[in-house]
Amino acid sequence: MRTIGELRRGTVALLHAVAGDSAAFEADRLLGQVMKCGPTELTLRAASSVTVSEEDQLAKLIADRLTGRPLAYVIGHVEFYGLDLLCDSRALIPRPETEELVAASLDRLPDPASVTRLLVVDVGTGSGNIALAIAHQRPDVRVIATDLDRDALSLAGENCRRLSLSGRVTLLAGRSLTMFGPGSFADLIVSNPPYVAAGDPNIDRSVIDFEPHVAVFAGPSGLEILFELLAEAQTLLKPGGWFVSEIGYGQSDDIRDFLRTRSAWAEPVIYRDLASIERILTVQRLR
Repeated sequence: MRTIGELRRGTVALLHAVAGDSAAFEADRLLGQVMKCGPTELTLRAASSVTVSEEDQLAKLIADRLTGRPLAYVIGHVEFYGLDLLCDSRALIPRPETEELVAASLDRLPDPASVTRLLVVDVGTGSGNIALAIAHQRPDVRVIATDLDRDALSLAGENCRRLSLSGRVTLLAGRSLTMFGPGSFADLIVSNPPYVAAGDPNIDRSVIDFEPHVAVFAGPSGLEILFELLAEAQTLLKPGGWFVSEIGYGQSDDIRDFLRTRSAWAEPVIYRDLASIERILTVQRLR
């Protein structure tokens, strides 16, 4: 029988072809999945032997990862804003930069002591990561989470139940905000919409091969769905409410130009992500 340390070294070597410099990190995640422990415990138990069954489990995970399937899909879960979420090909993989979208949304919600119960609408919820992170951080908030893909909504529902948040997060099928009818009722609308232009040559191959295209690609410019949501959101947000969205590389100038033609909106503020790319749009409905 091989030891955990020996198995880890072999796993790193095998994963280098698909993970490059992240091979050691991914090896720890796959081995940790099998041994049901974290990287620190793997190090402490490096001299411990593994069973044949455990080796077989790891071999299957490695083989799946070597097809190019993203790590999150291989292990079936991902950490997002401190939550452990189920993750599979029914929805886009939650990414670290989207945690900044959650943070910006939380920053724009009024203090819980100052208002009655708030309502947030999350458009295109996918796995439910944004809606659930907001609901988890703010027990005074109710969230309506929508998605046009019923498979994604099924995954979001599983995550809601795992986190015991079904009572405050309502899932609805659809993308267009017009399904809510007339009237201003939302305190904040948040979305990580598809914003990649169709045919963009810079998209990672694993995204094209494994992640749902409906959650990634918009129209020719990549801005079609965002502009649609902005047009709809201005009538659904309460005066003073906020629209917060993730955006793509190089889109900020076009978004500012679009908003200047809509009198309902204040001047937008766009934040850069950790790679210094303008990534998070925040704009307030004028009172």
